[in-house]
Amino acid sequence: MKRCLLSLVVLLGALSACGDKPPGQLEPIPRPPGYVEPPKPEEPKKAPQPAPDPNKVVLRWKLATGAPVAFRLEGSPEDGASALKVTYALVHPEKGDNVVRIARESSKEAVEQGTFSERGFILDGLGDVDRNLATLLLELPKDPVGVGDTWALGADFVNPEPLGMGFSAKKSDRRNTVKLASLTPEGDDKVATIQYDLFETVTGFFPPGAATATATGETVPVKAAPDKGKNKGKGKKPPADDHHNEKPKAIEVTAEVSFKGTGEFLVKAGKWRSWQGTLAAKTAGSSPAPGKSLAHVPPGTLKLQLTALDSVPAELQAPEAKR
Repeated sequence: MKRCLLSLVVLLGALSACGDKPPGQLEPIPRPPGYVEPPKPEEPKKAPQPAPDPNKVVLRWKLATGAPVAFRLEGSPEDGASALKVTYALVHPEKGDNVVRIARESSKEAVEQGTFSERGFILDGLGDVDRNLATLLLELPKDPVGVGDTWALGADFVNPEPLGMGFSAKKSDRRNTVKLASLTPEGDDKVATIQYDLFETVTGFFPPGAATATATGETVPVKAAPDKGKNKGKGKKPPADDHHNEKPKAIEVTAEVSFKGTGEFLVKAGKWRSWQGTLAAKTAGSSPAPGKSLAHVPPGTLKLQLTALDSVPAELQAPEAKR
């Protein structure tokens, strides 16, 4: 009997402990009589999107999956420069960014490959020269444009960075203007006529002593004249090598690149109908950095002309397309 009473007392104690509130718990503040909960704030309304401007167009490449397109860029030299012939293939894969594949005629180098966005902006890959040429051919404005609107390209024709820290740029100038000159209806499409006016120049110096033997020319010390008799010429000094004693001078290097051209882009079809221009590059002075140059375009003056191809050349087809 006592054991049952003891068990009952323990059970009642446990139940009362369960009803205790945990320490530190705050009691809700009682609301005064007649209190009304305030309404919840409304979510801010999104501003309505402005209606598209009927006088502006969005220029984009229209590439179908599994249907690559190809065109050839030819450059006719005007001042004894080497002719240019480059073939491009544009591919829209099932996944990932658009791909551009580039092959130069009479070049032993492997096919260059890079990626680009829907508006033709080069995203990855390609060397400096190929990247600049591809930018001229592919890049379109980011925003909708109307007649008279201008924008800039991501080209970098003259860049002193590869010359290293020893090169000090003293003077530079840059003009990078692309303009929508006209927008003309043609059947169910529109022709956007685009004009290019680009110019870059940089002049700078390498410090004295930066030139290599190739840049300055080799010097050979002058030997003393041989004696023709006993003790003849004894005590005489050889003639001074004035060229050897000259103080090294700073090396001036200049590069100037310009491009003026016109293209006709089909808005609905998303491709060039025609594209041509003149690319001119001039350099002065020799860089002591082997294989490095201020100008990142083909040398000389070239008349450029773009021509569409009926099919993609075998060397530019993707490996799976050759099987």
